[in-house]
Amino acid sequence: MITISKIKKIMKKINVLLIALICGVPTVAWGQQNPFAPVQGKWETVGKNVELNYHNSDYCDYYLLSSRNKELWLRTGNNNLLRIPKEHAAKYRNDPSFLPSTFITFKGYFPDKLNPDFLYSLPVKTGDSVQYQIDIKKHSLTYLFTMNALDTVYAVRGGVVCKNNDQGLLDKEKTLETKGALLIYHADCTFALYDNLLLKFVREGENIKVGQPVGILSTKKPLSIAFFFLDKNKFADGNRRGVPHSHFNPIFHTTTGNIKLKENITYTNEWSDELITQEMSKAEKKKYEKEKLKP
Repeated sequence: MITISKIKKIMKKINVLLIALICGVPTVAWGQQNPFAPVQGKWETVGKNVELNYHNSDYCDYYLLSSRNKELWLRTGNNNLLRIPKEHAAKYRNDPSFLPSTFITFKGYFPDKLNPDFLYSLPVKTGDSVQYQIDIKKHSLTYLFTMNALDTVYAVRGGVVCKNNDQGLLDKEKTLETKGALLIYHADCTFALYDNLLLKFVREGENIKVGQPVGILSTKKPLSIAFFFLDKNKFADGNRRGVPHSHFNPIFHTTTGNIKLKENITYTNEWSDELITQEMSKAEKKKYEKEKLKP
């Protein structure tokens, strides 16, 4: 005879199974399952070998971490994590910790060394002035620049435009899912997230320069910019601890010097040779100097 208590136990087990199937069992589906995500992993046969490859269709790097603490720095394009002879493939294919879905990715990579003296531009054209405040509504450090509605927004640093999505940003804000957000990846593996743009002048994958116009400010909200990087200290022993990205306060180049900004003080922007050429190669600097000499 089936009692009510037995029925409840059976239903509880069914519910647990359904939740596991829908959400993914942690040891089997540890990573994201979004088929539209920029990083996709799959087993592929290449000659006499079987490979576990990850394709990164984004324009920034990703850090990949497995349930076995196996890690990989994902550049744009195909990235190989494991290569084995065909005769050994079944052993790994049937191992849950080597399924493509058992890996989690984080946007960016660990900076080798952050330059504390690197100069950023203010987000207005040279000669224009601006103030800022810290956005206290967000969990992370975010600058709110007091600009006029429909003002042109200028790049504070050169870099490449990443895909506008929240994959790999576990401290994501809702603004990342809006059309008004612009994510720039810099050469030293740091990011700048611009938000509240009504219109963007740049497209995903485009390399931009400091001082380049990147968009038009919204009519309703101030310009928001956050600066952050994937922090290696958050991954001790292969285990993520807390929010994986750390935010920082850059030094801005102004007419009053190279300084860290203070709230509610007016600063005037200046595009100088020091600011523009700091990331140029010798050949680029030589070309830049020649262009300046032209009438």
